[in-house]
Amino acid sequence: MEDVSQEVRDALLKAATDGFIDCGDALALARTLNVDPKYIGEACNLLGIHIRSCLLGLFD
Repeated sequence: MEDVSQEVRDALLKAATDGFIDCGDALALARTLNVDPKYIGEACNLLGIHIRSCLLGLFD
């Protein structure tokens, strides 16, 4: 992915706090925007947003 849609960019920047978004919030955002969670993860990488509080307990 080279670019992030404006809708996803705006939603992520609004949802992120200090460059972080909780995993559950990222998944909910994917459902709300009707996009694949992988797209949200890739968009976070491109925007420099880190995912925390992993639902699997992998990234705390």
